[in-house]
Amino acid sequence: MRTPTGAFTTACALVAALLLTACGAGRAGDGADEGPAAGALVLQASDDPGPDPFTDSTAVPAPTPSPAGPAPRTAGGTVRVSTGPRSLSGATPGLYGGTERTGSCDIGRQIGHLTRDRAAGRAFARVAGVSPEAVPDYVRALTPVVLRADTRVTGHGHRAGRVTGYQAVLQAGTAVLVDDRGVPRLRCACGNPLRPPLAPRGTPGTRGTPWPRYRPGAVVFVTPAPRPVADFTIIDLADRTWIERRPGHDVRHDRVLPPPVWVPRSPAPATPVPSRPSRPSPEADPAGGVVPPPPQDAAPPPGEPAPRDAAEHEPEDPGAPDEAGPEAVPDGPDLPDGAGLIPDEPADDSIFGSPTDVFSN
Repeated sequence: MRTPTGAFTTACALVAALLLTACGAGRAGDGADEGPAAGALVLQASDDPGPDPFTDSTAVPAPTPSPAGPAPRTAGGTVRVSTGPRSLSGATPGLYGGTERTGSCDIGRQIGHLTRDRAAGRAFARVAGVSPEAVPDYVRALTPVVLRADTRVTGHGHRAGRVTGYQAVLQAGTAVLVDDRGVPRLRCACGNPLRPPLAPRGTPGTRGTPWPRYRPGAVVFVTPAPRPVADFTIIDLADRTWIERRPGHDVRHDRVLPPPVWVPRSPAPATPVPSRPSRPSPEADPAGGVVPPPPQDAAPPPGEPAPRDAAEHEPEDPGAPDEAGPEAVPDGPDLPDGAGLIPDEPADDSIFGSPTDVFSN
């Protein structure tokens, strides 16, 4: 039986089109098929694997964070409250914590999970922007740290061979791996790849259970450092000291840093106050009276304050100490849920000349 040439050609074209469509759908599904939509924020506690984990947890148990101190207050005693997430450079000293010479993530196990599960490894590689063969080296180049503030990220899950994306807030105390610009790239509790967050549209809702110290205004998001970080300055969660950590998975070279030294704020220069013209002295009147003062020095109408003498306009002594004074630097770093040494708003005071300058960014 002879098949008509036109029908055969049409059938082949349809089969080819279906195959191309299937391949394209497979690539899209393996990438970010349900993409990192800027929808509700998924609240993820530090030990919660979250939706659709890539791997089992490889997080290394860390010391329990101590309770955070009170929220920063102004000189008038009012609590400073930020109105939204703050951006912090990935090189900000004190942004991350850890334990001296102990990684917060088992790098060997993490690499093993991603290489044994080839589907998860391929999906991870696509999100990370590397080839599947380069995944082990990519993970080894990341640095293990612990978040010290609730942090916005774009999270990813792996389900049925497809990658799902979502916006998330990771609780302070979460173990992550960061790249050489200080940006979180992997969450150790689930092996999920991370990316910077998307810009929110309005005020996003939340999914999940908030932790006791969760405050939307205290959330931060990390921006890439302008250049590769030579050494990360982190806080030791075990003995509350400061550590210098080299980039990469090898934490055996951690070095303890001296405590920060407080440098008082320089007094603000006095602002000169324009002086009023001197008041003319009364002159004798030929008739024996006194010439009245000029009209501009007449008594003010009822209800208005009387003008002050020039002496009252003199600036205060610039050398006098501030009544409130700068906030004291604690003897050791404080572990915040967004309320420790990383302030809700940039503070007026900084630790200049110290590698642990967490009061400015």
